[in-house]
Amino acid sequence: MFPVSVQSIAGETGRQEVGVKILWVMPDRGYSFDRVRLDASLVREKDDSLRVTKAGRFWLKLEAVNRGLYAQAYRVKVYPFLHNTIFYYAENTSSWTSQQVGITASSDLYVSKGEMPLIIQGRSTCIFYVLVKVDLGNALPKVVHARATMEEENAAEEREGFLFTAWAVSMAVLLILTLNNLHLYYRFRDSAILAFLITQVGGMLYITAFRFIFNVIFPGIVFSSEVLADGTCSFYNMNNLFMHLSVVMIMYGSTQMTRAFLNTKKNLPKLDKWLLWSMKGYMGFSAGVALVNVSGFYIERYTILFDNLLVLALAGLLLFTGIVAFRARLPFSKSFLFAHVPPLVFILSVAFYHVFVSFTNGRLLLPDLAIVSQALCFSAAVVTRIQALRKDLLDKEMEMDELALDIRKQEIRQRETLREKNNIQAALQQMDVQRERKEMEIRQLSSEMQEKQSANKELLEQLDAKRRELASSTLYMEQKNAMLAQLKQQIKDLDKNSPNVEPKELAGIKSLLNANLHLDDDWLKFKLHFEQVHPYFFQDLQARYPALTKNEQRLYSYFHINLSTKEIAALLNIDPASVRRAKTRLLKKMAATDNGLAPDAPDETEATQ
Repeated sequence: MFPVSVQSIAGETGRQEVGVKILWVMPDRGYSFDRVRLDASLVREKDDSLRVTKAGRFWLKLEAVNRGLYAQAYRVKVYPFLHNTIFYYAENTSSWTSQQVGITASSDLYVSKGEMPLIIQGRSTCIFYVLVKVDLGNALPKVVHARATMEEENAAEEREGFLFTAWAVSMAVLLILTLNNLHLYYRFRDSAILAFLITQVGGMLYITAFRFIFNVIFPGIVFSSEVLADGTCSFYNMNNLFMHLSVVMIMYGSTQMTRAFLNTKKNLPKLDKWLLWSMKGYMGFSAGVALVNVSGFYIERYTILFDNLLVLALAGLLLFTGIVAFRARLPFSKSFLFAHVPPLVFILSVAFYHVFVSFTNGRLLLPDLAIVSQALCFSAAVVTRIQALRKDLLDKEMEMDELALDIRKQEIRQRETLREKNNIQAALQQMDVQRERKEMEIRQLSSEMQEKQSANKELLEQLDAKRRELASSTLYMEQKNAMLAQLKQQIKDLDKNSPNVEPKELAGIKSLLNANLHLDDDWLKFKLHFEQVHPYFFQDLQARYPALTKNEQRLYSYFHINLSTKEIAALLNIDPASVRRAKTRLLKKMAATDNGLAPDAPDETEATQ
């Protein structure tokens, strides 16, 4: 993608010298149009020379011929076309009318500047006048030769339609790819994708400037211009400025994408420096050329060749970097190289065409092919890179999760360490205070501590004894209930095996069973031992959950000392399933009380089924 110097607006193919000619030229001395047209005493010259040393404006009389049978619309262009005013006879109004065209005329809205519409009747001659202005502060030769060309309106519209279609298709493709890559960039924040987005935006600006669309958007804005002796006008306007800007964006984006895509800073440090400084050198050259042209000094015609050669060299360096990376088997180098070759072929073709053929062919499709192929090929390469980035992202997310877990563990350790440190500091402070006390206070404190230790030891011994008593009582109750269960089973077996045995024969067993059914005494004994180990347990439980029944309090106390389901079932003479159901109901009832809900009605028999 290379800058194009607009020496004479591109798309001149199809213009004909035949059919229009200059009849005479006359310097303007402030004449009105009616006087120029009617006053025969004015001095007119029968050649096409504009002697700009004598005057800054000239009147031209021209003759255009339509040899066809029918009226035909034409576009006439008079050189030089800095600022021309055409006067022609309009058949529809039967009067003379005028129109201003040229590169400095804000009313000229054609892509190709200086064209004037003209309708000529069939097999007739049309006479029209043009006021040519050359006194616009330009460096001019002593003599400028005026000339005129004429093109059929149909051919001009076909040319402009071709240019607009090529521009619209390329812009649509680039816009779709740009939006897709913009989404990818916001998803992954990858520097290579950002550089590619800059390249695509530059590509859209380039094909817009290459088709001279900015001539229509910014009419009449000209920074510098030049008129040659043959009447050719070269100028630097907004279209050229956007052309320079677009090429800078394309080369900057391509270079930065290459550096990021292949990670040349790490993998190819020498080539990375070459790429960086070459890019900066080209950007500085382009900025300098643009600044001079914008300042009013037209040098574009002299710098365009060097501009294209520099771009050609930088593009070759990018290709060489891709080849070196491919030979070094760097990550993504294969996809990068394959994506780089097709657009580079078109880029080199554009450069060679501009350098060795022409700068001004507006029908050339090579720039569009270069831009679109680069966007398509590198979009495919970006997809490959995105897939790898997604894998890396997943790996990094897993690493981050592990790291977060490690951090949480470390935070816990740090909190524990800090707590221990605070405890140690508090202890040290207390020790410092204690050291400041008198020796007598220290001895007294030591004596008190010994007494407390003795008291604590006694309390611990009593607590151990109570625990042993509680465990013994629990074991006793469990054994007793187990024996009761065994006796019940024996009675069932005896009734089943000896249905005819007299009741008096079972009197001894039943007497033993009835003697052991008074479990309340055992429970009171267990409760006494339990409260010695866990003071105020039942009081606190009753205060917090007043709706609990005695059986539920009893069941909760068994849970509190971590008895198993089987052990509780043996103590209560019920099966383990009943214990589990009772436990579930008990927990729901306690949860309802905690949540402020009305508990279910108590069932005194449920826990002892």
